[in-house]
Amino acid sequence: MDPAVNIEIDAVDRRIIRLLIEDASRSNNELAEKVGLSPAPLSRRLARLYATGIIRQTVLVDPKAAGLGFQAFLEVTLERTVTKVAQRFIEQVSRMPEVVECHTVAGDFDFLLKIAVRDVGDYKRLLWVEFDKIAEIKTLRSTILLDSPKFEAGALP
Repeated sequence: MDPAVNIEIDAVDRRIIRLLIEDASRSNNELAEKVGLSPAPLSRRLARLYATGIIRQTVLVDPKAAGLGFQAFLEVTLERTVTKVAQRFIEQVSRMPEVVECHTVAGDFDFLLKIAVRDVGDYKRLLWVEFDKIAEIKTLRSTILLDSPKFEAGALP
């Protein structure tokens, strides 16, 4: 589904999504009961939410529990911001498992990356070895993540 297509979701869809964000292991019967539907209509709504890409099947991993206690945001500015250079950069960082998020942004830099590694030594290696291989990079700027007091993956306002 094209992410640019705006799919209408109603209050029941939003309630289903919020309940799944709270606990994705809820059964269809439990979800149906909580939103006031029978299981068949709930299943149709879920199928539509998945088919349209509004809900993605995913697993959230706690980085610290997985031994990745050092996280940082890395601002990347490229030498030139042309499509070919940007696409090559995206392909290169997509092959780095330490890069858990890559966002193209408008502003003072071109990309915002979220990095998750074991410790500061791993981060240093990533910067000095892996990112050093990418010739198109003009500047890198790190912001160390201390804590995430509010984290709502996929939340709807």
